[in-house]
Amino acid sequence: MNPINTEREQRFIDLAGTLADDFAERAARHDEERSFPHENYARLKESGYTTLIIPEAFGGLGASMLERIKTQERLAQGCGATALAINMHFNVVELLVDLYRKFKAPNVERKLKRIAGERLICGGSGSEPDNAVIALRPRTTARRGPGGWIVNGRKIFGTQSIALDQYFIEAAWEDAPQGPSILSLYFNPRDVAGLEFKNDWNTMGMRATESRSAELKEVFVADDDVVLQRKVSSSGRITRVFAKAPFSIGAPYIGIAVAARNFVVDFMRDRPRYPLKKPMSHLPSVFNKVGEMDLLIEGARAVMWKAAAELEIDHPRSWSRKAVAARMIAIENSVKVVDLALRAVGGSSYFKRLPLERYYRDVRAGLYHPFDSDESLEFLGKSAFDIPLMEAD
Repeated sequence: MNPINTEREQRFIDLAGTLADDFAERAARHDEERSFPHENYARLKESGYTTLIIPEAFGGLGASMLERIKTQERLAQGCGATALAINMHFNVVELLVDLYRKFKAPNVERKLKRIAGERLICGGSGSEPDNAVIALRPRTTARRGPGGWIVNGRKIFGTQSIALDQYFIEAAWEDAPQGPSILSLYFNPRDVAGLEFKNDWNTMGMRATESRSAELKEVFVADDDVVLQRKVSSSGRITRVFAKAPFSIGAPYIGIAVAARNFVVDFMRDRPRYPLKKPMSHLPSVFNKVGEMDLLIEGARAVMWKAAAELEIDHPRSWSRKAVAARMIAIENSVKVVDLALRAVGGSSYFKRLPLERYYRDVRAGLYHPFDSDESLEFLGKSAFDIPLMEAD
């Protein structure tokens, strides 16, 4: 056992490693074909990996945030697209876990037990076109109907949309008695009429995630599928609950960076180049870049692991700031690592026969998750002075 990891952590990491080694054999094909890795998902389900963060009392593996971060990093070394997609599953499941711990709502408990028992795949579309404040006020709307809600709107970046058993979205209830409110909805997308996932996911990287956009036209969602109702906020502050999702995204990108670094070491270790008498691994232009990659990876891990370990013991406002900073460092460092990997290998890295060009495209998706780098700096700077992110209007 690696002494850095506890026995429990290592058990989760080994599970991810077994899956990652299998997924790596198909990653290039799914990227090339822009096809969804259904066989990967079958393995994730049968192995119990989909229940990773669900409490053991509900039939899950009960992984902490730190255990999840380490495990997801290992999974991404095999297939970054699968690791990112299943991370979105964990994000919306974690919201349910947090809500149950706080409110003990029976409908949330039933959902968690069913997700664990039936190995359901969950996902959501938080993002909306032309909306920069989705967590504060969705443009998707909900109005009261008999026994539930009528929902209309558009969502984008619905990761793993074609495999979903449970779909999470938020909608604004403008006519709520207590004032405009936000409803968190969690329902089976196959059970409703009026929901359409568009076949529009044709991107530079993360091509196998099938992060399609969706349109909701008069979609009925039952009362039992409302898991949270909160008032619209104009402050722009985020809580620990809603900071977890963007924070956790850093782990798959570190995994991609580690995969790129390890490939360079294996590929260049004994690679000859005339008239050199030693392999190219002995060139300063190669081994110095690997050294820099290691520095960047260890820095990314340090901030991510520290923030993950402090999640439950730090004040929510303080932890949210750490989470935003750690995620930004992790992603920016991971992008730099893959750039260095291509430079270390040289012209061969430009060919699709090597995985580096896929790593190069996939890792860049991290730059566009909210908060991006500019938004992260704005949040950190403004929150230091208690300046709201958004004006009241």
